[in-house]
Amino acid sequence: MEIYCRDCSYHIVAEIGQREEWGEFPSMLTYGLEQYRTALPFLFVPPYQEPLISRARIDDQNRAMLIKNYHAHIDAIEGGWVPHQYDLFQCPCCDTISTRFWCALFITSAIIEPIHRCERDETVLHRISIDDLDHAKCPECRHQSLYVRND
Repeated sequence: MEIYCRDCSYHIVAEIGQREEWGEFPSMLTYGLEQYRTALPFLFVPPYQEPLISRARIDDQNRAMLIKNYHAHIDAIEGGWVPHQYDLFQCPCCDTISTRFWCALFITSAIIEPIHRCERDETVLHRISIDDLDHAKCPECRHQSLYVRND
């Protein structure tokens, strides 16, 4: 998907949704079957051996937190299903738009989600939908003029 601004030269290619090669949650967050079974974090996994979802889409702390919580609450996750996909996120301060990994562990006492921060100013990013782009500000010109180009 490509996002453009009507008033300036802003353009971004954003990937949203699930990928075919992911399989079950949380296997796409892990590297190798052993890490999947033991829920080990990936702080020392070399870049060429990264799991299917790279560090550009979810950092190692969020990855480890999700896997630990998944295994800790595996019997309490409602229906055993965990929504997971790439989604659009926007910084409320600098309006930067990026694609990040999102999921939600629905347990009886809470909803556990990754918390993504802006690379520029460390502000917590807000998840936005494609429909929200009509009201989102362009990161370059700050006008509400973003649109998705369908070719």
